[in-house]
Amino acid sequence: MSDRLTRIVENYELKLRLGSAGRLTEDEISARVGRYGIAAAREDAVLNEVRQILCCAGIVPMMFPPYHAFSRELGKLSRQDISVETLECETAIAVAKWVARGLEQCVLRAIATNVFNIGLPTPPTSEEAAQAGR
Repeated sequence: MSDRLTRIVENYELKLRLGSAGRLTEDEISARVGRYGIAAAREDAVLNEVRQILCCAGIVPMMFPPYHAFSRELGKLSRQDISVETLECETAIAVAKWVARGLEQCVLRAIATNVFNIGLPTPPTSEEAAQAGR
């Protein structure tokens, strides 16, 4: 674990010991800190992968937070017990939502496929969309 991640987990443990979650036994504190450490490490690894994609795509650092929010949304979806088809459909909806908020579709798709290994259907070209509208 990195120093930053260790410090985050230690701060969480201190908050628990000071009573932020009520009175807990030593075993409950240890269990919660262990689960929190695993989740924090997973989140940190995902955000590092997302940052790499964003840097390669030329996204300015000021725009990183909305992409990180998108990745957290996909992380939550991927941890749910749903079918692959449902996951792909929900991911496509999330991509459309974040594109409407101003993010780049190709970058969002790269995050979904490269970080979370979620396959997405290719969007129709403008010609295909025009033909389908006839």
